[in-house]
Amino acid sequence: MNKLRGFLKTNLMIFLLIGICFPKLVLAIDTSTLEGPDLSSPGETISYDIKVNASTTIDEYSATLTYETSILEFIGIENKNNWRGNNSISSSPVELSFSHENGITGETVIATLKFKVKSDVTKADTLLTLEGRAVTQEDDTINNLGKVSKTLAIKSTDNTLKDLKLNGKTIVNFSPNTYSYSMQVEAITTSATIDATLNSQTASFVDKYGPRSIQLDYGENVIEIKVKAASNDEVTYVINVTRLDNRGTNNDLKSLILNSGKVKLNFDKDVLEYKIKTYKLTSIDVEAVAVDSKATVKIESPEEIVIGENIVNIIVTSEDGNEKTYKLILNNVDYDIDTSLKDIEIFGLDEEFDFDPKIFDYEIRYKSKYKDSIVVKPVINTIDEDVKVDEPLLEKTSSSIEAGSVIQIRVYATDGTESMYTITFVKDTRINFFFLLALAIFIILLIIFIKLLINNKKENKEKNIEKTKPKELEKTKKMQKINLE
Repeated sequence: MNKLRGFLKTNLMIFLLIGICFPKLVLAIDTSTLEGPDLSSPGETISYDIKVNASTTIDEYSATLTYETSILEFIGIENKNNWRGNNSISSSPVELSFSHENGITGETVIATLKFKVKSDVTKADTLLTLEGRAVTQEDDTINNLGKVSKTLAIKSTDNTLKDLKLNGKTIVNFSPNTYSYSMQVEAITTSATIDATLNSQTASFVDKYGPRSIQLDYGENVIEIKVKAASNDEVTYVINVTRLDNRGTNNDLKSLILNSGKVKLNFDKDVLEYKIKTYKLTSIDVEAVAVDSKATVKIESPEEIVIGENIVNIIVTSEDGNEKTYKLILNNVDYDIDTSLKDIEIFGLDEEFDFDPKIFDYEIRYKSKYKDSIVVKPVINTIDEDVKVDEPLLEKTSSSIEAGSVIQIRVYATDGTESMYTITFVKDTRINFFFLLALAIFIILLIIFIKLLINNKKENKEKNIEKTKPKELEKTKKMQKINLE
């Protein structure tokens, strides 16, 4: 061990003496390097620094730069740290030359070289080589600093898909360079499973836009698959999936009944708002039936009906989700309503019609001429616009009057209050004195006429007998005379 230590100590002293006496020999450890990125992308601009580490003062530096022109484009040189150099940009290999007025010792960056990675690069990597030479300021000795290489990996720009499937089947007419597709699925298809295969192992799917399962709404669904290349270039594949919609679209009401029909409403499915006057109403019960049995009906009504305005909304939602709202505005008043009639005028009668608002049933003796000549005109006892006569009922029952016909006059209000007046045409069973008298006179006159006719015939017969007697006697005498002769 002691011998080894002595050997190392002796050799170290020799090395120091050589360094003092022959400094040029020590320059052999000077180096130049090319420092810059190890990874880049097509189309990207990158820079490399030429760095020298000199143990003695150098005032000149030259180098040969070699690079692949099919991958890199040399676009600029920028001198650093007071190094000068009138270098031109040219294709590989490039001869570079720099000088420093005062010279420099130690580590220094001489220049920055700028390159652009070509956009159509297909190679995965490339090599840059720098062979440098330094000249000492003291005696212009040229020292070769050796050859250094820099490997640049090129990020792949491949962001295409090799395959794209929906629910296990490849999309029809799929191509890696076709980015938009449209397809149709049946209404029963509620979800879509997307499977995608990358062309490049260095590519990746953007978070939440890769293979996955998606719930399908009725109608159009836009599904995006986003792929990012190693170079960060991103592309989007779009699948427009149309789910057929066979759901019903009808959101009309078929009927709307309030308080079992007591609150009157002239309902029309195409009319969406109604203003109704009610009288001392305390509650509202709404019966609403949709045209489509698959539609849903939601009723929004106040918990308590107050005097004044009350809003009731009936919301009809079709099977496909479209809503229609029918609105009822109940103007509830706190006074009683009068549905009696002030008068009933009847035109075409042969007798007086005595009307009493408190009497609701009347009888009229029927005559055949009444059949098409009777006109009934009811007069309402109030000016309230919400009190009305049921005109269709009146028209129906007053047409073509016969014995036994009943005319109905219904007076109603929107709160359900109503009054019903009836007029019945009965058969006339009374005995007609004048008819009987005329009949008796007719019979008497007929008897007299017959009796006179009989007497007249009898007298005529007797007269005829008297006239024929003398002639027969004379005839007899003549016969007797002839016999005598």
